[in-house]
Amino acid sequence: MKKINIIYWIFTGLLVAVMLFSGITSIMNTPDSIKMMSGHFGYPAYFNQYLGVAKVLGSIALLVPGFPRLKEWAYAGFAFDMISAVYSEISVHDPVAQWAPIFVFIAFLAVSYIYHHKRLKAKGLGGGVK
Repeated sequence: MKKINIIYWIFTGLLVAVMLFSGITSIMNTPDSIKMMSGHFGYPAYFNQYLGVAKVLGSIALLVPGFPRLKEWAYAGFAFDMISAVYSEISVHDPVAQWAPIFVFIAFLAVSYIYHHKRLKAKGLGGGVK
C-alpha cells in the first residue's frame, strides 16, 4: 500500500501543480493568454476564465479526501481538457514540438487515475464509484 500511495501522490501532485498553474493563469486572463486563446485558437474571450475556474475546482476535487464521484468527474474533465488542447494545437497547424509535451501531462493524469483506483481497491473499496 505504501508504494501505491507514493506513486499516487507523486503523479497527482504533478498533475494538480500543472492544472493549478494553468488554471490560475487563465483566471488572471493575462494579455498573453487572451492572445493565445482568442487570437490564435479563436475561442471566445470568456472561455479562458471558464477553463481556469474548472481547472482550479478539479484540482481541489483531487486533493480533498472522499467524494469519489467528484474525483471521477475531475479526472474526466482534465482528460477532455488535455485532449482538446492537443486537438486545438493540431487544428491551427502548430508544430509538433509545441503540442507534443501535453502527452507528458496526459501520462501524469493516467498514472494518477490508475493509482487512484489501486488505492481504492487496496482499501477494500473496490475501486468503483459509490
